[in-house]
Amino acid sequence: MGKRKRGTNKAGTNGSHPTQKRAKIDQPLQNGTEATSLDLEKSPFTETLDGEARRREAKVYELLGSADSDERIASADALITGLLASSETALERHLDHRLFRGLASSRNASRVGFSLVITELLNQLFGSKDLAKSKYPGLTFDKVLNILVEKTTSSGHVPGQEERDCYFGRLFGLQCFVESKVLFDDETRWPKVLELLLEMADKKVWIRSHSAWVIVESLPQMGQDRAEETLQQLSDIGLGKTAEGIGIWMKARSCYPGLKTPAKPWNDPMSPGVLPEVARVLKDNVAQDNGDDAAITKAKQGGWTAQLHFVWDLILATFVGQDAGEKGRKDQLKLFWTTVIDDGLFSKNASDAQKFRGFVIFQKFLQGFATDNPKLARELFTRNLMKCLMNQAAKEDRYLHRAALKSLQSMEKAVQASPELLLPVLKEVLGKHGVYDFDQRTNTKTIENLLQWVTPDDAKTVLKLLRDSVIIAKDNESSDIEKFRQVYAGYVSKLATQAKQVPEASDNDDDAINIAELSVKELAACAYSTQPQFKPDLSDKSREAFRRLLAHTIGKVMQRRDDAEYLCNVVISVEPTAVSMSEEINAEQASALKAMRKWLKAGKKSDDKSGASTGLALLYAIAILQLYDGAPDAISILQDLERCSEKMKSKESGSSELLVEILLSLVSRQSPMMRRIGERVFEIFTSQISAEALNLLIEPLVAEENEKGYQALFENLDDEDVEMDDAEDSGSDEEVDDVEEDEMSEIGSDVEFVTLNGEEAADDEDENEDEDSDEDEDNEQDDANAKELADLDDALAKVLGSHRLDKDKEAESSDNDSDMTDSEMIALDEKLVEVFKQRVKKTGKKKEKKDAKESVIMFKHRVLDLIALYLKHEVTGLQSFLLLPPLLELARTTTAKPLVNKAAAVIDSFAKAAKKARSTSTISKDDSDDYDPTAMLALMDDIHAEAAKDPSHAFVRAASAASLLVASSLVADDDEDLVDYVNQGYATTFARCQRGEAKIPGLFFTDWINWGMGRAANANAGAGSGGVGGTGEAGGQV
Repeated sequence: MGKRKRGTNKAGTNGSHPTQKRAKIDQPLQNGTEATSLDLEKSPFTETLDGEARRREAKVYELLGSADSDERIASADALITGLLASSETALERHLDHRLFRGLASSRNASRVGFSLVITELLNQLFGSKDLAKSKYPGLTFDKVLNILVEKTTSSGHVPGQEERDCYFGRLFGLQCFVESKVLFDDETRWPKVLELLLEMADKKVWIRSHSAWVIVESLPQMGQDRAEETLQQLSDIGLGKTAEGIGIWMKARSCYPGLKTPAKPWNDPMSPGVLPEVARVLKDNVAQDNGDDAAITKAKQGGWTAQLHFVWDLILATFVGQDAGEKGRKDQLKLFWTTVIDDGLFSKNASDAQKFRGFVIFQKFLQGFATDNPKLARELFTRNLMKCLMNQAAKEDRYLHRAALKSLQSMEKAVQASPELLLPVLKEVLGKHGVYDFDQRTNTKTIENLLQWVTPDDAKTVLKLLRDSVIIAKDNESSDIEKFRQVYAGYVSKLATQAKQVPEASDNDDDAINIAELSVKELAACAYSTQPQFKPDLSDKSREAFRRLLAHTIGKVMQRRDDAEYLCNVVISVEPTAVSMSEEINAEQASALKAMRKWLKAGKKSDDKSGASTGLALLYAIAILQLYDGAPDAISILQDLERCSEKMKSKESGSSELLVEILLSLVSRQSPMMRRIGERVFEIFTSQISAEALNLLIEPLVAEENEKGYQALFENLDDEDVEMDDAEDSGSDEEVDDVEEDEMSEIGSDVEFVTLNGEEAADDEDENEDEDSDEDEDNEQDDANAKELADLDDALAKVLGSHRLDKDKEAESSDNDSDMTDSEMIALDEKLVEVFKQRVKKTGKKKEKKDAKESVIMFKHRVLDLIALYLKHEVTGLQSFLLLPPLLELARTTTAKPLVNKAAAVIDSFAKAAKKARSTSTISKDDSDDYDPTAMLALMDDIHAEAAKDPSHAFVRAASAASLLVASSLVADDDEDLVDYVNQGYATTFARCQRGEAKIPGLFFTDWINWGMGRAANANAGAGSGGVGGTGEAGGQV
C-alpha cells in the first residue's frame, strides 16, 4: 500500500471526533457537470473483469471519492443498485478489493463516499431485509467484519502516515457498522465491534477520542441493559476516568435516565462530590485510577490540541437542555463552572495551554447559552476567568492575547444573536469580577460595541446600570470615582452615537423611547444641572467632560429633522442649576427659551415643510448651550438670532445675510457640533440665500492666508472661538481621542488628495511639482532655522565676549583671565536674560504666524463645505454659476494643496448635479427668472481669463471643468446661436494663446474638442439634445 501524504489533514488529532472532519465534502462542481448528466450505469456488476467492466468501475469509484457531494451521491446510488443486483461473488469482490480497502485512502473525500456505500450495503445485508441470509448466505457478519480488519491492517515496516490511514480506515468502517443500525439485532455483534474500538484506543492515543465518539453514537441504539454492560466494561479497563469516559457516561445518562452506572469511577460526573476529580481529568494532568483500581493499566495522555474534545459538547447539551428557571440546575452549572473551569483551567498554576482551552470553552458555552438558554450565561463570568481575560487582552505581547480578544468578540456576537443577553453580560463585565473601565483596562472597545445592541425596550435599564455604579463612591473606589464618572460620560455618549435610527415618529408611537434623545438628555443634565444623588457631587472636571462629550454627541447624532426637535426639547428640559449666571444672562436665557419654543411649535405645522422654523429653533438651542458654557459671544449670537427672527417674520430683506453671518461664526470654531449644526441649518435655508449672502461666503475664499487675512476674517471674534480645545483639560483620554479622530475625519474626508476625475492618485506631473515644492519649503525652513541659531550664537558671543570653536582663527586673542566681580556677574546675567527673552519673542511670533495661517485655511474648508451644500441643492440658478470664478481663484491662490483639490471636487460635484438636473427637469431655461445667456457667456469669458493666470495641471483641469459646465448649460436646448457663441469664446481664447497673450495648457482646449465631438456623436445617434454626457466629455467632467 503506497504512502499517502494527506491523511493527517483529514484525520484530526486527539480531542476531536470524526464527524467534525467532513466539512470538505460539500464543494461545488469544478467542471460544471450536473449530477443528472453523469450517465452512470446501474446494471449488475460482473464476477470477472474485462476492459469494459474495468472502465465502468474505475469511473464510478473515481466519482465516489469526489469532493463534490452531488457526484458522490450519484455514484453511490449507481454502485449500490448495481451491487445489490449482482451475484455474491461480485459483491464480495467489491467489498474486499474496493470498498473496505478504499477506506484507508486519503484521496479527496474517498472515506466519506465509500462509507456511504458500505453503510447502505450493511443495512441491506444484516438489517430488516436480511439479504445476507436470503440472497448472500456466504457473506456472514463475521466474514464482512474480518474483511474490514484485514484490509485496514498495516503489515511490516510501513511509513507512519500509511499506518494512520489504516487506523482511520478501520475507524470509518466500524462507524459504518454503527450507522447501519445492525449491531444490536444479534447479541454477538456489538462486543466484537467494541473490542476493536477499545483495541485502537489503547494502541494509539491520538485515535482514542474518535473511537470513543463511535461508542457515543451507538449508545441510543443499544438499549439500557447493553449500555450498562458497556459502561461496566469501560470502567473495568480504566477508561471511565478519562475525558472520553466522562462523555460516554453523560451520553448514556441522557439516553437512559434510569441507568445503573458502575460505582467506579463515578455514578454521575456532574454530582458535586466528584467534580474535583472531574476537574483533574478534564485538566489533562490526572494520575490514573488508584486504590481499588490499582491493577488497571494507566491510560496514555494525548498531545495538546487546540480543538475541543467532544465531551464539552455533551456537557453543554446537558445544561442547555434544562430549564433555566430551575434554581438547582443554575446552582449545578455554577458549581461545575467554578470547580472545573475557574479553579481548574484558570487556576494560578494552570498552564497557558489550559488557559487557552478555557477561553475556547468559554466561547462555546456563551454561544450555546445565547441561542438556547440566555439566563445561564451570567454564571460563566467567574473571578479567575475575568482576571485572566483582562490581563491577556490588555497587551499584544501576552501569550494568549488573541485568544482573549476572540473571547471578547464572542461576547459581542452572543449579544448580537440574543439581545436579551446584553444586560446580564454588562452586569458581569462591569460588576463584581469585572471593572467599570473595562475598555480602558483591556485596550479594547468591548463595552462600546456591546452598547450598539441596546434596544428602546431596555435603554432605560442599561442607562440605570451604567449610572448606578458611579452615583455613590464606595470606600475602595473613592480615588477612582472621578475617573469612573468620566468613563460613564463616554458610555452615555457611545449609547447615543451608536443607537440605531428609529423610523419617523408617528401619531401612535409617541411613547417609543428614542435612545439618542435619552442619552443626550442625561449628558445635558449632568453637564449643567445639580445632581443631588451623586455622592460626592460632580466636580468641575467631570462636568467639563460631560459638556465636551455633549457637544461631540450632538455633532454625531444630528441627522434628521426629528433629531433637531428632540435636541431642542432636551435644552428646554435642562435646569441649569450648576451654572452661575448674572441677571442679564438669565434674562437672555429666558427670552431665548421663549423664542425657541415658538419656533419649535411653528415647525410642527404642516405648512412648514422646509423645516426653516425648526432650523431657527435649533440655532437657539445651540446658542443657549453656548451661554451655559460661558462663551463670551453667546449673548451677541442670541441677539443676532433675535434680529434675524424678526426679519424673517416680517419678510424684511437682509435676513439671509444675517443668518449666514451667524452660521459663519459657528462653523469657524473647531467643534464638530458647531460644524454639523451650521451645515444642517444652512442646508435648510439654501433656497432662501440671497446674492448678498453668497458674497459673504465668497469673501473668506479669497482672504490672504497669513496674519493679515486672519485679522480680516476674525476681527469680530474672540481668539478662543477659533482655537483648538485643549486636550489636557479633557477627562477621558479615550474620549479625547474619539473627538480628535472625529474632527480629523471630518476634515480629512474633505481634504484627501483626489483628482478632478475622482481618482485617488494625482498625475506624475502634479506629484513631481508637489515634491519639489515640499523640498523647497523644507530647504527654506532649514535655512531659516540655521539663521536663527547663528543670530543667537552672535548675540551670546557679544554678551559673553567669546566665540564658537570653529572661529578660533578669526577671533582676537584675549589675555584677560581675571575673575568677574559680583556686579559684573549680575550685569552679565541681565544681558543673558534679555537675549533669551528676545529669542522667545521671535519664536512666539513665528508660532502665531503659523497658527494664523492654519486658522484661515481651516475656515476656508468650512466655507467650502457650505458652498458645496448650496450647489448640491441649487443647481440651475445663475447665482450658483457665479460661484465658479471665486472657486477657481481659491484654487489658484491658496497655498494648501487640500484646498485646491477640495475646490476642484466642489466644481466636479456641481457639474454632475447640473447634468442630472438637466436630464430630469421638464422646465425650460426660458422659464427661469434668473437665466441670462449674456451673463453666462460673460461668465465663461471670466473663467477663461482666470484659466490663463496659472498654467498648473490641476488648476487648468478645474478651470476646464467649470468652463464646460457653463457651456453645457448654455447649449442644453440646442440653441445653435449659443453653440456658436460658445465655440467662438473658445476660439478667441485659443487665438490669444497663439499670439502669446495668454498661456493655457493644451488640455483646456482638448477637453473642449472632446466635448464638442461628444455632442455631435449624440446628435447623430439621435440620443437627444442634452449635449452632455457623451463619450466626448473629457474625463467625465460634465
